Amino acid sequence: MRKNFSLLATLALAAALSPAAFAQQDQPAQPRQSDPQTQSTPAPDTSADTQTPKSFSGTVVKMDKQYVLKTDTTTYRLDDQAKAKHFSGKQVTVNGTLDQSTSMIRVSDIQPAS
Repeated sequence: MRKNFSLLATLALAAALSPAAFAQQDQPAQPRQSDPQTQSTPAPDTSADTQTPKSFSGTVVKMDKQYVLKTDTTTYRLDDQAKAKHFSGKQVTVNGTLDQSTSMIRVSDIQPAS
């Protein structure tokens, strides 16, 4: 009888403590400094936004599913694909600022070449 009581007391104690143990496991861990989600990322380079607008002359062509401005010496990516689409295959002058790190022109206007 004493063994049964001991076994019953042990089982009751284990059953009583089990929810507390599982409740602690369900809580999300505090993020550590080494977690990639909490590391700060450097601010994007906004130097292109502070440059003065320039004019680029060339032909709008479709390359790798994107419209680009092809000049005699360089090919520039265009950020405004909707505007560029209207001038596909045509000689144009693109006004905008150049992000030299990506060779992308932030288009402000596209006009047919005169």
